[in-house]
Amino acid sequence: MKRMILWAALAPALLMGCAQTQQAADTTVAAAKAQVNPTLSTTDAGFMTTATRGGIAEVRMGQLAQRNGSSPAVKRFGERMVADHTRVNQEMLALAQQKQITPPDTMGAEHQAIYDRLASLRGRAFDRAYVQAMIADHREDVQAFQTEAQDGTDPDVKAFAARQLPVLQDHLRMVERLDQSVPARRGHARH
Repeated sequence: MKRMILWAALAPALLMGCAQTQQAADTTVAAAKAQVNPTLSTTDAGFMTTATRGGIAEVRMGQLAQRNGSSPAVKRFGERMVADHTRVNQEMLALAQQKQITPPDTMGAEHQAIYDRLASLRGRAFDRAYVQAMIADHREDVQAFQTEAQDGTDPDVKAFAARQLPVLQDHLRMVERLDQSVPARRGHARH
């Protein structure tokens, strides 16, 4: 129990540090990619990098949900994440090839830390943690895709973001509904 409390206290700080380090590295890479393709802004290249990392994470965590989840609804949601994000990842790969940039092939440190934590859980504990992670992730995704669709400079990248935004919004609605149906831990009332 003490370990769980310690992890809960330290996790946000550790993840924030990982996220800031990953963002700095991704910004540097995006700037280099923008130099290779002068029609692609650093912001657009950064969006592509972040979206690719997120897509990879969604697939891997969806596979994990199918293995570690206890709720049939969580397993179905994981299956949906694998199917939808595999398709989106393939579209992103085609767009990256068109723009002559090499997308990342890993989920990055922030997503990896979440994945590792989820991989250590099973059953109801996994279901709750997975649903919470997916809510947070999809809220960030929706915001990033909205921003790119509105403010991006490359018409192809903007169009990609605009096409994918309804899918992400649908995922967010689904996982928020799922949050209401996943049972809380025994002995704890839902708020």
